[in-house]
Amino acid sequence: MAAQAWFSSGDVDVAPGTTVVLQLTVVNLSDTTDSFVLTPVGMPAAWTTLRPANITLFGGTQQIVDVEVSPPLVSSTIAGPAALSVRIVPQRDPDNLSTAETTLVIGESFDRRLNVLTPALRGRRTATYDLMVENRGNTLASCRMHLVDPTGRLEGDFDPPAAGVEPGASTLVRMKVRATGIQWNRHPRTIPFRIDADQPGSPTATAPATFVQAPIVPENLIGRLVATGLVVGAFALAWVGIVKPAIRDAADDAVADQVVTQTTVVTSSVEPNPDDTTNTGGGNGGSTDNGTIVNIPLPVSVPQGQTGANQYTVPAGQTLRITDIVVQNPQQDQGTLVLARNSNALFTYSLTNMFGADIDQPLRTPLEFQSGEQVTVTVTCDGVGDLTGTACSPNVLLSGVLVPA
Repeated sequence: MAAQAWFSSGDVDVAPGTTVVLQLTVVNLSDTTDSFVLTPVGMPAAWTTLRPANITLFGGTQQIVDVEVSPPLVSSTIAGPAALSVRIVPQRDPDNLSTAETTLVIGESFDRRLNVLTPALRGRRTATYDLMVENRGNTLASCRMHLVDPTGRLEGDFDPPAAGVEPGASTLVRMKVRATGIQWNRHPRTIPFRIDADQPGSPTATAPATFVQAPIVPENLIGRLVATGLVVGAFALAWVGIVKPAIRDAADDAVADQVVTQTTVVTSSVEPNPDDTTNTGGGNGGSTDNGTIVNIPLPVSVPQGQTGANQYTVPAGQTLRITDIVVQNPQQDQGTLVLARNSNALFTYSLTNMFGADIDQPLRTPLEFQSGEQVTVTVTCDGVGDLTGTACSPNVLLSGVLVPA
């Protein structure tokens, strides 16, 4: 062994954030001069400094080296005993090294912090706060939570009531604040208070917070009642002066349109025989010496965006002579209406331009439909005029005479 070393003291207490200087004696046991490299080893090596770290000794001489130990004040500096070693390596014979050891007793550090994530909340009786408990010390934190209100107007329940936090960690605690009284005044009441996190043997962590207690009767209740009364009065005046008369007029117009819709228009060059009441061919009307007067309604109801049709087939052995065509659009629907013989279109009407009035088209020369032919009304619904309806509902009334073929 080329060198020998030892510390001047045994176990050494050192608090995080402070510095302690230890004395290390190094002796050259050989007869020749040699240089030595000193290196700290162990967990405390990161915060240990040797002054000097390289020494040269004559044979049989010794030197004292200062060993500065400065554990940082952080949560990773674990409290408790920690072994510190210094390795002495001679340059002449590096394999012939020696070691000096001592024990450091790292003290405890307490740094508990309490943060209220939303320090001010508003409510009539209760509010829920979120608290963050941080442990920046090097020992386990076991803090019990307390709400402190000197006025006695608030009570608090914590979930959990005590928080255990490892060094360097944090945890969330939820606190429900409950007011012991009711705020009857029309203005809110501000109640400041604080939250304490206590642990025996360590400083108390505290954080301020505020509870704004809203009144039971809202501040602007009178204004809201006045505004509501004005709105209700305006609606009542509008109903009496505008809406109700408009509904009555619309109802009268609908009744009038219905009366017009149910009116039968008959135009014929033949004289009716009042003694003949025979009804043939599926229509409505009377009888003459030259045939039977008929009125054929062909209503069509078609959903919006679709096409539908209604048909009348001339009875066997009869000929239909159409003298008048009445097209009705009471709902002011939009679209087209086509009157056809079988599949051949005869007349095409635009419902959009009719505006609900009857379109009466008398014919100079009657349209003749032979036995078995069909009179077809086809409607294409592009839009429903009645906002409460779902289908176009035009109507076609054909007037004419059925004569034997």
